[in-house]
Amino acid sequence: MNKKLLFISMLLIFGLLLAACGGSAGQSPEATPVSSGAGAAGEDASTDPGSGDATVAVMDIGIDPANLSSENATDIVAYLYEGLVRIQDDGAIAGLLAGEVVVSEDGLDYIFTLRQGVAFQDGSLLNSDVVVWNFNRWFDPANANRGDGEYSAWAANFGGFKGEVTEDGLPKSEVDGIEKVDEFSFIIHLNTPDADFLNKMADPAFSVISPKTLVGTGPYMAASSDGGSLTLEPFAGYWNAASIPSEGMQVPAP
Repeated sequence: MNKKLLFISMLLIFGLLLAACGGSAGQSPEATPVSSGAGAAGEDASTDPGSGDATVAVMDIGIDPANLSSENATDIVAYLYEGLVRIQDDGAIAGLLAGEVVVSEDGLDYIFTLRQGVAFQDGSLLNSDVVVWNFNRWFDPANANRGDGEYSAWAANFGGFKGEVTEDGLPKSEVDGIEKVDEFSFIIHLNTPDADFLNKMADPAFSVISPKTLVGTGPYMAASSDGGSLTLEPFAGYWNAASIPSEGMQVPAP
């Protein structure tokens, strides 16, 4: 890419790279600075987003972050799943699965660098291929992994999907596509600059899921459901060790 890249100063000011901060059970985890080898994962964890039996474990409890069906489901997402960035209580954008973001001078390219060593609750590891898999599921109506969801959050935030055009022949979506750079970095290309792009990406609908079982990277994992409530247990392999909950909890079922 030939464009001169500039760090987003406001992101750095407001804490895209945050100091480690412990969390407590029932609260959303605080982000910590990216560091090589952070987090925990099994030795046999696979990084191939296309491998394994896509059993759709999350669908067994009725949650798909990209197609949330109830207020309860939206609330539960924060415990089980995480996105690339998040909005702090003071309204500032902070890094979550992304430890760093760089924007091009023209505002059309957002270059994300992922935290390394982040494990999903199925033991697989987060990398650029996984994010590309998720992104294309959200953006491309022809994507084989899309299913029959409406992905209304994507349309509401970005105006349309891949291939959709206006009467003037212009793309409806402000997003043009995604490009893998290396194992832990990728670029999201925009058709038009949008100062609120990162705020939109913080929508819970854009939480990153494992392509193998569709679970997340959050501090809790779903253990069981009796139909009226969902039992959550601490995820011992959570990448932010200081924020691993000390005990489980129950929440209303989605």
